[in-house]
Amino acid sequence: MLEILKQIPFFAELSEDDLKAISEMVQMQYFGPDQVVFEQGDYGEEMYVIKRGKVQVLRDDKMIAELAEPSFFGEMALVSEEPRNATVKAMEETETLMLKKEDFRELIQTKPSIASAVSYEVVKRANQIY
Repeated sequence: MLEILKQIPFFAELSEDDLKAISEMVQMQYFGPDQVVFEQGDYGEEMYVIKRGKVQVLRDDKMIAELAEPSFFGEMALVSEEPRNATVKAMEETETLMLKKEDFRELIQTKPSIASAVSYEVVKRANQIY
């Protein structure tokens, strides 16, 4: 699991110790083909890292991106109270690592290095347009 987390820009700059702390918090979640992970407008409580498989990102019912391992999505839910800005749906059997907002908040209280690294990536990603 650490190797997967190291490949994610969101976590790439973190120490081994920080990555271990995150790996203890993530949960495996599986999605079948065409299964919706979350809908545009939903309240978000978690982010996802694709361990295996592929998802499509839809905004206003138009596909704006396809993501495969080791991509991540839903990260804005960890730091924002805004509703989801897109729908994400599995395109095939997809295995993800899920990090819940409450666990993330606990992590950043005990490990400030995680907060600064993640904040940088969130701002960078928020400025990207698909």
